[in-house]
Amino acid sequence: MAVCPSFRPERGISYKRYILGLLLRRTTGLVQISDIYSTISTTSAMGSHTTVSPQPHVPSSGVWCPAVTFFHHDTDSLDLASQSKYFAYLSKTGLAGLVILGTNSEAFLLTREERSQLISTARAAVGPDFPLMAGVGAHSTKQTLELAQDAAAAGANYLLVLPPAYFGKATNMNVVKRFFSEVAAKSPLPVVVYNFPGVCNGVDMDSETIAAIARDPASTHANGRSNVVGVKLTCGSVGKITRLAASFAPEDFATFGGQSDFLIGGLAAGSAGCIAAFANVFPKVTARIYALYQKGQIEEAMELQRKAALAESAIKSGIASTKHAVACYSAQLAGIQGAAGNLAPRHPYEEVGEGAKIVIRQVMAEVAEIEKSL
Repeated sequence: MAVCPSFRPERGISYKRYILGLLLRRTTGLVQISDIYSTISTTSAMGSHTTVSPQPHVPSSGVWCPAVTFFHHDTDSLDLASQSKYFAYLSKTGLAGLVILGTNSEAFLLTREERSQLISTARAAVGPDFPLMAGVGAHSTKQTLELAQDAAAAGANYLLVLPPAYFGKATNMNVVKRFFSEVAAKSPLPVVVYNFPGVCNGVDMDSETIAAIARDPASTHANGRSNVVGVKLTCGSVGKITRLAASFAPEDFATFGGQSDFLIGGLAAGSAGCIAAFANVFPKVTARIYALYQKGQIEEAMELQRKAALAESAIKSGIASTKHAVACYSAQLAGIQGAAGNLAPRHPYEEVGEGAKIVIRQVMAEVAEIEKSL
């Protein structure tokens, strides 16, 4: 059997997966790799075996949590024991899925090996059926695709992809489109575009650019579906949600808000839900807002949304405040001992000051009680 020169086993792809891919290419042509491999035992870059159940082509609607990362700060290493407990707990709180290696995981402070470890730890903790999306943001197309292969091998179902933005002024929309076109065409998993100007040198994709990326013929496989399946809008634009929801059927493209404090506003405009840091702290409350809205209990949903939005204001300053809130609340409910010591940001960044810690506990007290009651 002749080997297609454009398809070679990448780092972390098992021989079993490689051979099946060759056979299917020979008989059916180029197909969506994720549609083939989702039920197969895969081999991660670390050598461990991971079984992943099939997921919908487009990520499920609801609340997704971009999970924070635990560290042993004396050795500056991952605290995988606490991390596993945390992932397992979150998966049982009503969330639609977890994002591993998002902004709140401090992904850009992790080594390539650590990124794979976190994904494989998450998969082992939540089992084969719970949806996982992996951040693979990097500065070049090649780096992104290498991380994409690692994520697929470690057990992810979807990829969350930032645009390249290190050279901010040079990153125009043509560069962004070309980047996503190549990544989507070569990615082993469906791609969710991640628009977050705050961590991308101000690079801000408009709704027309995002729609063009999703409709790019180069991103369409032989199964007839685009490999670009959604977007996370941490730019906070409900207008973009409205335009994208009007442009795509929900079964083809999922538009997620990037914060939970406008979850209902986003849902009213047509969003699929949110991928929100606040879900780290109060996952049950955030999922409850979504569920109430979907049931038509709008007033009850709005009442809880208002309380949650006020509580969320205490962690708007960034990852350090979010991680402290996790230590105070969800980590304790997850049964993690001594979480505060392992939830400071990774070196060289600093944890929040004592004054901010007091404010977090005061502002979040009411919602903390609601979370415990759910």
